[in-house]
Amino acid sequence: MYRMSTRRLYELSLGSDIRIGSHSESSKPALPSHTRLLKRSSSMPVSSVNRLSDQKRSVPIKILYVALDMDLGGLQRIVHLLIEGLDRCRFEPVLCCFDRGGVFYDSLRAEGVTGSILHRSPGPFDAALLRNLIRYVRENRIDVIHSQNACALYAGLAGLLTGVPVIHTDHGRLVPDKQSAVWEDWLASHCLHAVVGVSEELTAYLNSHLGISAKKLKTIINGVDTDRFMPVTREQKNALRAKNGLTSDDLVLGTVCRFDPIKNLPFMISSMPEIVKRVPQAKLVLVGEGPIRQSLEEMIQALDVTRHIAIWSRREDIEQVMPQFDVYVCTSLSEGTSMTILEAMACGLSVIASSVGGNASLIGEGGKLFPSNDLTSYVSAGCELLSNPNRRAMMGRLSRERAEQFFPLRRTIESYQALYAQHLDQRSQ
Repeated sequence: MYRMSTRRLYELSLGSDIRIGSHSESSKPALPSHTRLLKRSSSMPVSSVNRLSDQKRSVPIKILYVALDMDLGGLQRIVHLLIEGLDRCRFEPVLCCFDRGGVFYDSLRAEGVTGSILHRSPGPFDAALLRNLIRYVRENRIDVIHSQNACALYAGLAGLLTGVPVIHTDHGRLVPDKQSAVWEDWLASHCLHAVVGVSEELTAYLNSHLGISAKKLKTIINGVDTDRFMPVTREQKNALRAKNGLTSDDLVLGTVCRFDPIKNLPFMISSMPEIVKRVPQAKLVLVGEGPIRQSLEEMIQALDVTRHIAIWSRREDIEQVMPQFDVYVCTSLSEGTSMTILEAMACGLSVIASSVGGNASLIGEGGKLFPSNDLTSYVSAGCELLSNPNRRAMMGRLSRERAEQFFPLRRTIESYQALYAQHLDQRSQ
């Protein structure tokens, strides 16, 4: 697939009767509503164009959000928050999933957001999916496409064929990065108007390892809703714990994530015998679901730490889960900007995290970093914070302050809105 020319991919998507470069009216991609009105006539004075632009801005700009799915996950959560927080006087969201819907998809559809699932077929390239995406863009008169991980190539080609600008957000990379994914994203970048990394570290990686032009790259760091995720009183914390089998004396390390190998949860579990030996009241709570859940349960049994480790199924009320922890832990092998770390910080928790991706930029003085897969350093950090309530409390306060000052959700939303308007304006000129 990756050796196939871009032109050939276009031709496959359209069928043999249409070729790129044809100037017949039937093959011209329909311009989106704003672009058609704002396209400048050679005889139209600049002042007239500006008046048209101002007038048209009163009609919401249609943004198509493209993702593989919208089930529970950090990527899906930030897209959900972005759609919910859009200025609906200026922007109208439309949703498209390639594989399946999910919790956030159902929630947005219930709120009245237009959405569709295209049901991608297995294989290296699904030409039917691209045709359906192009049709969806045209039928909904989309003005800007905003794609997420693993959707860049289809979104980029659809944008190129319809004259719609495409913004792509990379939320994080697998480690090690698959060469096929590197080639796909490099190829896609030639069709994209902007590529967003969710941390400075990730943006630099996209430039150095994928060869994406620095002119197209931009960093927009994820934000957190600090009105929803907030610290609780000790009484509230104990009341929440009582509902979930925890006591006020438990010293809880907790994490919320998809149970996927990249989260490195076996490493986290393997640390518990030593942590419990040093801090007998220590507990570990894993919240989520995923393909490795059974193997994690078997590992817990084999290490004989069932009394000290609990697995809770995935929850939608994460703002009620986080405050039950004493320390939030992240052992991931790779991260962009972790939404759950941000949510833990907003809840006033100290954080222990692997020094990968954007983790260091997030936690600052509100927690401790350890080298990835360094068990000794991780155990030492965990025992230190569990044994020192004053240090935990101090770091928790700093975490909350950082979340409020540097990572407010509104700033993230406004940055994306500005990017949408910028590229729509550039396309109209």
